[in-house]
Amino acid sequence: MREVRRRASRGVRAARAGLLTNAALAMVKLITGVVGHSYALVADAVESAADVFSSLVVMGGLRISVREADEQFPFGYGKAEPLSAVVVGLVLVAAAVGIVIAAVREIQVP
Repeated sequence: MREVRRRASRGVRAARAGLLTNAALAMVKLITGVVGHSYALVADAVESAADVFSSLVVMGGLRISVREADEQFPFGYGKAEPLSAVVVGLVLVAAAVGIVIAAVREIQVP
């Protein structure tokens, strides 16, 4: 169990570093995209913002997954980690769909 907690702790630190990096990237990309009238940069900022949310979900999933088994979950909380991966995947798909919809609208109405 000690090794699992250590790996989860490293994962949380990596997710935190990714969160901070993606938050900075999202702000820079959004400002640059709006000022430069670049739809590609604005779309990339949306993707970086989705990565920020994804990092939060991963951090939460890792923290929950290392909990000890209790009466409510006698086999432990290990399934929280793959569940958080599913949530991250759905967020990225939703961001991609949103970008596609906005791009089609932009093409139709320049």
